Amino acid sequence: MYSDVHELNYSKIKTYMECPLLYKYKYMDGRKEGLVPASSLGVSIHRTLEQYHRHSNDPSELLAYYDDCWLGAGYTSASQQMEYYLKGKKMLERYAEREYERKTTVDSTEREFIFQQGKWTLRGKIDRIDKHPDGTWEVIDYKTGDDVDFSAAVTDSLQMGIYAVGARRAWNLQKGKATFYFTAFDKQVSAPFDAFDENAILSKFIEIGEKMEAGVFEPDTSHCKDCAFRNRCDKSSCPDLEPNAPDFSGNTPA
Repeated sequence: MYSDVHELNYSKIKTYMECPLLYKYKYMDGRKEGLVPASSLGVSIHRTLEQYHRHSNDPSELLAYYDDCWLGAGYTSASQQMEYYLKGKKMLERYAEREYERKTTVDSTEREFIFQQGKWTLRGKIDRIDKHPDGTWEVIDYKTGDDVDFSAAVTDSLQMGIYAVGARRAWNLQKGKATFYFTAFDKQVSAPFDAFDENAILSKFIEIGEKMEAGVFEPDTSHCKDCAFRNRCDKSSCPDLEPNAPDFSGNTPA
Protein backbone atom coordinates (compact mmCIF):
# COMPACT_ATOMS: atom_id res chain seq x y z
CA MET A 1 0.00 0.00 0.00
CA TYR A 2 1.17 3.53 -0.74
CA SER A 3 -0.71 6.65 0.26
CA ASP A 4 -0.47 9.70 -2.03
CA VAL A 5 1.80 11.98 -0.06
CA HIS A 6 0.29 15.06 -1.70
CA GLU A 7 -3.21 14.17 -0.47
CA LEU A 8 -3.62 15.42 3.06
CA ASN A 9 -6.37 14.92 5.61
CA TYR A 10 -6.62 15.44 9.34
CA SER A 11 -6.17 11.76 10.20
CA LYS A 12 -2.85 11.66 8.37
CA ILE A 13 -1.68 14.91 9.96
CA LYS A 14 -2.73 13.83 13.45
CA THR A 15 -0.97 10.49 13.06
CA TYR A 16 2.24 12.10 11.82
CA MET A 17 2.20 14.64 14.66
CA GLU A 18 1.81 11.79 17.14
CA CYS A 19 4.59 9.70 15.59
CA PRO A 20 6.05 9.96 12.07
CA LEU A 21 6.92 6.26 12.13
CA LEU A 22 3.31 5.40 12.97
CA TYR A 23 2.26 7.41 9.92
CA LYS A 24 4.60 5.31 7.78
CA TYR A 25 3.21 2.07 9.21
CA LYS A 26 -0.40 3.06 8.59
CA TYR A 27 -0.39 5.10 5.41
CA MET A 28 2.63 3.84 3.49
CA ASP A 29 3.00 0.23 4.63
CA GLY A 30 -0.74 -0.41 4.97
CA ARG A 31 -0.53 -1.90 8.46
CA LYS A 32 -3.88 -2.06 10.21
CA GLU A 33 -4.89 -1.17 13.75
CA GLY A 34 -7.26 -3.46 15.61
CA LEU A 35 -10.40 -2.22 17.30
CA VAL A 36 -10.51 -1.69 21.04
CA PRO A 37 -13.72 -1.08 23.05
CA ALA A 38 -13.60 2.73 22.81
CA SER A 39 -12.99 2.79 19.06
CA SER A 40 -15.56 0.08 18.42
CA LEU A 41 -18.20 2.02 20.34
CA GLY A 42 -17.26 5.13 18.39
CA VAL A 43 -17.89 3.32 15.11
CA SER A 44 -21.27 2.09 16.38
CA ILE A 45 -22.36 5.57 17.46
CA HIS A 46 -21.22 7.21 14.24
CA ARG A 47 -22.96 4.59 12.09
CA THR A 48 -26.15 4.95 14.11
CA LEU A 49 -26.30 8.73 13.81
CA GLU A 50 -25.50 8.64 10.12
CA GLN A 51 -28.30 6.17 9.40
CA TYR A 52 -30.77 7.93 11.68
CA HIS A 53 -30.25 11.34 10.06
CA ARG A 54 -30.35 9.87 6.57
CA HIS A 55 -33.57 7.94 7.02
CA SER A 56 -35.62 9.30 9.92
CA ASN A 57 -36.94 12.45 11.56
CA ASP A 58 -38.38 10.57 14.53
CA PRO A 59 -36.13 10.53 17.62
CA SER A 60 -38.09 7.59 19.01
CA GLU A 61 -36.53 5.44 16.26
CA LEU A 62 -32.93 6.26 17.14
CA LEU A 63 -32.28 3.24 19.37
CA ALA A 64 -33.60 0.87 16.72
CA TYR A 65 -30.86 2.18 14.42
CA TYR A 66 -28.37 1.59 17.24
CA ASP A 67 -29.27 -2.09 17.39
CA ASP A 68 -28.94 -2.39 13.61
CA CYS A 69 -25.59 -0.58 13.55
CA TRP A 70 -24.00 -2.15 16.62
CA LEU A 71 -20.48 -3.47 15.99
CA GLY A 72 -19.45 -6.33 18.26
CA ALA A 73 -15.75 -6.39 17.34
CA GLY A 74 -12.98 -5.25 19.67
CA TYR A 75 -14.38 -6.50 22.98
CA THR A 76 -12.69 -9.10 25.16
CA SER A 77 -15.86 -10.58 26.63
CA ALA A 78 -19.65 -10.54 26.37
CA SER A 79 -19.86 -8.62 29.64
CA GLN A 80 -17.49 -5.93 28.36
CA GLN A 81 -19.50 -5.65 25.16
CA MET A 82 -22.70 -5.18 27.17
CA GLU A 83 -21.01 -2.56 29.34
CA TYR A 84 -20.13 -0.50 26.28
CA TYR A 85 -23.47 -1.13 24.61
CA LEU A 86 -25.24 0.36 27.63
CA LYS A 87 -22.82 3.28 27.69
CA GLY A 88 -23.66 4.01 24.06
CA LYS A 89 -27.38 3.59 24.68
CA LYS A 90 -27.25 6.22 27.40
CA MET A 91 -25.49 8.64 25.05
CA LEU A 92 -28.10 8.11 22.36
CA GLU A 93 -31.02 8.48 24.75
CA ARG A 94 -29.74 11.94 25.64
CA TYR A 95 -29.08 12.66 21.96
CA ALA A 96 -32.69 11.75 21.14
CA GLU A 97 -33.94 14.16 23.80
CA ARG A 98 -32.01 16.97 22.10
CA GLU A 99 -33.49 15.96 18.76
CA TYR A 100 -36.95 16.93 19.96
CA GLU A 101 -35.59 20.44 20.59
CA ARG A 102 -33.52 20.85 17.41
CA LYS A 103 -34.39 23.85 15.22
CA THR A 104 -31.89 23.22 12.45
CA THR A 105 -32.28 21.17 9.29
CA VAL A 106 -29.77 18.36 8.79
CA ASP A 107 -28.45 19.07 5.31
CA SER A 108 -26.10 16.08 4.99
CA THR A 109 -24.11 13.47 6.88
CA GLU A 110 -20.66 12.00 6.23
CA ARG A 111 -20.10 14.62 3.55
CA GLU A 112 -16.67 14.84 2.00
CA PHE A 113 -14.93 18.09 1.07
CA ILE A 114 -11.92 18.41 -1.22
CA PHE A 115 -9.94 21.43 -2.40
CA GLN A 116 -6.53 22.29 -3.79
CA GLN A 117 -3.78 24.35 -2.20
CA GLY A 118 -0.94 24.49 -4.68
CA LYS A 119 0.28 20.94 -5.30
CA TRP A 120 -1.56 19.69 -2.22
CA THR A 121 -5.01 18.13 -2.20
CA LEU A 122 -6.83 18.58 1.10
CA ARG A 123 -9.86 16.51 1.93
CA GLY A 124 -11.97 15.50 4.89
CA LYS A 125 -15.31 13.98 5.81
CA ILE A 126 -17.64 15.78 8.21
CA ASP A 127 -20.11 13.85 10.37
CA ARG A 128 -23.01 16.26 9.96
CA ILE A 129 -23.83 19.61 8.34
CA ASP A 130 -26.84 21.58 9.59
CA LYS A 131 -28.56 24.64 8.19
CA HIS A 132 -29.97 27.14 10.68
CA PRO A 133 -33.22 29.07 10.18
CA ASP A 134 -31.22 32.27 9.61
CA GLY A 135 -29.37 30.67 6.68
CA THR A 136 -26.08 30.07 8.45
CA TRP A 137 -24.37 26.70 8.55
CA GLU A 138 -22.96 24.40 11.19
CA VAL A 139 -20.43 21.60 10.67
CA ILE A 140 -20.56 19.03 13.45
CA ASP A 141 -18.05 16.41 14.52
CA TYR A 142 -19.15 13.75 17.02
CA LYS A 143 -16.79 12.81 19.83
CA THR A 144 -17.76 9.69 21.75
CA GLY A 145 -14.84 9.43 24.18
CA ASP A 146 -14.93 10.51 27.81
CA ASP A 147 -11.35 11.80 28.05
CA VAL A 148 -11.99 15.44 27.14
CA ASP A 149 -10.27 18.70 28.05
CA PHE A 150 -13.06 21.26 27.94
CA SER A 151 -10.63 24.06 28.76
CA ALA A 152 -9.13 23.80 25.25
CA ALA A 153 -10.52 26.33 22.78
CA VAL A 154 -12.25 24.98 19.69
CA THR A 155 -10.13 27.35 17.60
CA ASP A 156 -7.01 25.51 18.84
CA SER A 157 -8.24 22.32 17.17
CA LEU A 158 -6.49 21.62 13.88
CA GLN A 159 -9.30 19.20 13.03
CA MET A 160 -12.05 21.77 13.42
CA GLY A 161 -9.86 24.31 11.70
CA ILE A 162 -9.53 22.29 8.51
CA TYR A 163 -13.25 21.47 8.64
CA ALA A 164 -14.11 25.18 8.80
CA VAL A 165 -11.68 25.94 5.97
CA GLY A 166 -12.98 23.01 3.93
CA ALA A 167 -16.61 24.07 4.30
CA ARG A 168 -15.76 27.52 2.99
CA ARG A 169 -13.33 26.54 0.27
CA ALA A 170 -15.09 23.43 -1.10
CA TRP A 171 -18.76 24.25 -0.52
CA ASN A 172 -18.75 28.04 -0.24
CA LEU A 173 -20.44 27.92 3.17
CA GLN A 174 -19.17 31.31 4.26
CA LYS A 175 -21.30 31.99 7.34
CA GLY A 176 -21.52 29.48 10.12
CA LYS A 177 -19.79 27.68 12.95
CA ALA A 178 -17.86 24.51 13.67
CA THR A 179 -19.03 22.34 16.55
CA PHE A 180 -17.73 19.43 18.57
CA TYR A 181 -20.62 17.32 19.87
CA PHE A 182 -19.39 15.38 22.92
CA THR A 183 -22.00 12.64 23.12
CA ALA A 184 -20.67 11.17 26.37
CA PHE A 185 -21.30 14.50 28.12
CA ASP A 186 -24.33 15.75 26.15
CA LYS A 187 -22.33 18.89 25.47
CA GLN A 188 -21.54 20.97 22.40
CA VAL A 189 -18.77 23.55 21.97
CA SER A 190 -18.49 25.78 18.92
CA ALA A 191 -16.58 28.56 17.23
CA PRO A 192 -17.53 30.65 14.18
CA PHE A 193 -15.81 29.89 10.88
CA ASP A 194 -14.09 33.26 10.79
CA ALA A 195 -12.48 32.67 14.20
CA PHE A 196 -10.12 30.11 12.62
CA ASP A 197 -6.83 31.28 11.11
CA GLU A 198 -6.99 29.80 7.61
CA ASN A 199 -3.41 30.68 6.69
CA ALA A 200 -2.01 29.12 9.87
CA ILE A 201 -4.06 25.96 9.42
CA LEU A 202 -3.04 25.45 5.80
CA SER A 203 0.58 26.27 6.61
CA LYS A 204 0.61 23.59 9.31
CA PHE A 205 -0.84 20.98 6.96
CA ILE A 206 1.70 21.81 4.26
CA GLU A 207 4.60 21.93 6.72
CA ILE A 208 3.83 18.36 7.80
CA GLY A 209 3.09 17.30 4.23
CA GLU A 210 6.56 18.44 3.20
CA LYS A 211 8.10 16.28 5.93
CA MET A 212 6.12 13.31 4.66
CA GLU A 213 7.26 14.05 1.13
CA ALA A 214 10.88 14.21 2.31
CA GLY A 215 10.59 10.79 3.96
CA VAL A 216 11.13 11.99 7.53
CA PHE A 217 9.74 9.14 9.64
CA GLU A 218 11.64 9.26 12.91
CA PRO A 219 9.76 7.63 15.82
CA ASP A 220 8.28 9.67 18.66
CA THR A 221 8.30 7.32 21.65
CA SER A 222 6.32 9.60 23.95
CA HIS A 223 3.05 7.99 22.85
CA CYS A 224 4.14 4.35 22.81
CA LYS A 225 2.01 3.26 25.76
CA ASP A 226 -1.16 4.13 23.82
CA CYS A 227 0.01 2.95 20.41
CA ALA A 228 -1.75 0.04 18.71
CA PHE A 229 1.60 -1.16 17.35
CA ARG A 230 3.61 -0.96 20.57
CA ASN A 231 4.20 -4.73 20.72
CA ARG A 232 5.25 -4.99 17.06
CA CYS A 233 7.54 -1.97 16.77
CA ASP A 234 11.26 -2.28 17.46
CA LYS A 235 11.34 1.43 18.38
CA SER A 236 8.69 1.07 21.10
CA SER A 237 9.60 2.33 24.55
CA CYS A 238 7.13 -0.04 26.22
CA PRO A 239 6.88 -3.28 24.19
CA ASP A 240 6.13 -5.39 27.27
CA LEU A 241 2.65 -3.96 27.85
CA GLU A 242 -0.31 -6.22 27.15
CA PRO A 243 -0.86 -6.35 23.37
CA ASN A 244 -3.78 -4.27 22.15
CA ALA A 245 -3.69 -4.81 18.39
CA PRO A 246 -3.19 -7.49 15.74
CA ASP A 247 0.11 -8.06 14.00
CA PHE A 248 1.26 -6.14 10.94
CA SER A 249 -0.38 -8.59 8.55
CA GLY A 250 -3.45 -6.38 8.45
CA ASN A 251 -5.74 -8.88 10.17
CA THR A 252 -8.40 -7.36 12.37
CA PRO A 253 -10.14 -9.19 15.21
CA ALA A 254 -13.48 -10.72 14.24
